[in-house]
Amino acid sequence: MITKFINLFNIGRVANYPLYMVLPAVIVLLLLTIYPFIYLIYVSLHIWPISPTLPRIFLGFGQFTYLFSDPMFMESMQVTINLMIIGVTIQISLGTLLAILLSTKSKFTNYFTLPFMIPVFISPVVVGLIWKFMFNYDLGILNYLLNVIGLESVNWLGTTRTAFWSVVIIDTWQWTPFTTLIIKAGLDSVDPTPQEAATVDGATRVQIFRYVTFPTIAPIFTVALLFRTLDAFKAFDIIYIVTRGGPGGSTYVLGYNIWKTAFYQNQLGLAAAMSVVMIIIATILAFILVRIMKGLMER
Repeated sequence: MITKFINLFNIGRVANYPLYMVLPAVIVLLLLTIYPFIYLIYVSLHIWPISPTLPRIFLGFGQFTYLFSDPMFMESMQVTINLMIIGVTIQISLGTLLAILLSTKSKFTNYFTLPFMIPVFISPVVVGLIWKFMFNYDLGILNYLLNVIGLESVNWLGTTRTAFWSVVIIDTWQWTPFTTLIIKAGLDSVDPTPQEAATVDGATRVQIFRYVTFPTIAPIFTVALLFRTLDAFKAFDIIYIVTRGGPGGSTYVLGYNIWKTAFYQNQLGLAAAMSVVMIIIATILAFILVRIMKGLMER
C-alpha cells in the first residue's frame, strides 16, 4: 500500500499522467467547494456573531434543533417549496410547448428564437427592477393596460396572494426560455424516422409525442427539470429586489431568510445551519432527479 502511494507521485511514470492532468481541478475543487462546506458546517455548530470581537459559543446540533421548531424557518421552507413546485411546473410545461412550436419547420421560427431568449441573458437584479416598475400600483404599465380596458388596478406586490404570483410570473418570464432552449435541442436531435412510421400507422400528434418523441428526449427533459428545480430552490435575488420577503411573509423564501438571519439579525451560526439544511435538501432533490434520468436512459 505504501509503495502504491509513493508510485502515485512518481512523475516519471506515464501511467500517472492522467492523474496529474486532473490534479489542478481537484485542488480548485477542494479549495472552493469542499473546504468552504466543511467550514460552513463548523460555523453552524456555534453561536457565531458577525463581529469577530464577540465570543463564539459551541452548541453542537442545538442550532438544527432550534431550526425545526422555528415557525419562520418552516414558513420560509413552505414558501420555497411552493415557489419551486408551481414555478418549475409552469416553466417546464410552457417550455415543452414552445419547444415543439419552435421545432416546426418555418422561416419565422429563426427570427423568433433569438429575441425569445433575451430574458435568460438579463441579470436577475435587472429583471427584478424592470418588473417592480411594471407592477407599480400607480405608475406600472400593467395597471395602465387594465385601466384602458375598463378594469380596476391590481395591487400586485401589496397583498399576500398577488405578491406570490407576481414572483411566479417574473421567474417564469425569465426562465421559460431556458427550458425551451434545452428541450428544443433535444427535439432537434430526435431521429424523424420513428415519427414518420407512427404517422403512417395513423397515430395522432399527441400519441406520437407521448409514445415516440418523449421517451427519446426524456433524459434531456430531466436535465432541464434538474437545473430549474435546484435554481428555483435557492431563489433570492428577485425576492430581494421586488418584495423583500413580504407582504406578510408570502414571498419569504429560504434564501432570503438565510441572508436576513446572517446580516440583519447578526446570527451567522444560525444562518449557516439553514444553509446546511438547504444544501442537504438540494442534494437529495438532485440525487432523486439523477436517478430518474438514469432510469429513463436505461430503458
